Amino acid sequence: MLIGTVALDFLHEGPLGKGLPPATLRWGGVLNNVACALGARDREPVLITADYTGELRGAVAAHLADNDVTWAPASVRSPLPVFHAELVDGSVADMHFLGQEALDSLTPEVLGEQLRAELAGASVLVAATDGEIDTLAWLAEAAGDVPYWLLSADPREVGKLVPRGRRAGLVALNVRELSLWASAELPDDRAVEDAARALAGDEGHVVVTLGEHGSLVVGPDVVARHSLTDALGDIVTVGAGDVHFACLLDAWLQGADWKAALAHAAEHTTAYLNALQCNEQPYRSLRG
Repeated sequence: MLIGTVALDFLHEGPLGKGLPPATLRWGGVLNNVACALGARDREPVLITADYTGELRGAVAAHLADNDVTWAPASVRSPLPVFHAELVDGSVADMHFLGQEALDSLTPEVLGEQLRAELAGASVLVAATDGEIDTLAWLAEAAGDVPYWLLSADPREVGKLVPRGRRAGLVALNVRELSLWASAELPDDRAVEDAARALAGDEGHVVVTLGEHGSLVVGPDVVARHSLTDALGDIVTVGAGDVHFACLLDAWLQGADWKAALAHAAEHTTAYLNALQCNEQPYRSLRG
């Protein structure tokens, strides 16, 4: 079960203007991306969002259904958010998220009864740091015996990775976000591992994506790495961390060990990114 929002991504390489490459408009939102990837892996995800206003509500419903995601809108209404990003070589250089109301409206008071009902059939509860900090802290308590996983959504939100002192069972983020959380440069593997261990606490796990250097998981009983063997071409990588997180979760639910889960996530994320360039339904590349 996932709690977050769908968004429209408006992406463009460099500044907007006459004679520059066309912009890309596509479905987005951190937990929308995770949910669609899990749907492709037959995990039957349930996504709780605000109930959207306006003529795109029906399009949201169709999009989620087409990606095998069960949409469970909450009892609050909000416009559909827009994520606007300027890219440099396929990666985000500047960004604006328009529509924070869709996330901030998902308060404990709004979610309470619905969450309790949905948790009965959930294998994992997933949230992201674009949510409101008090809600993230409450979810850590409300999850009870259900594992609670937290995905970093924005380098500017690293203060929410341990919301109100409450730790998730697993936190996933990239190495830049880990450096910002630790308020320190991380010049080598040892420094990255030490910072990840500090974030994990005594019982949790932290997954760090390292760009072209692969990924790392640190926990009380494990330090595992996966190195990439195939370099990616000149492609848009927005959403790659979300899909990696989803595929890692998929492997974990299958009972894979952490090293195998990292390899599984890397393989499927590469397939998704390659399909994204020329495929109307890129999540289908994750099937099978």
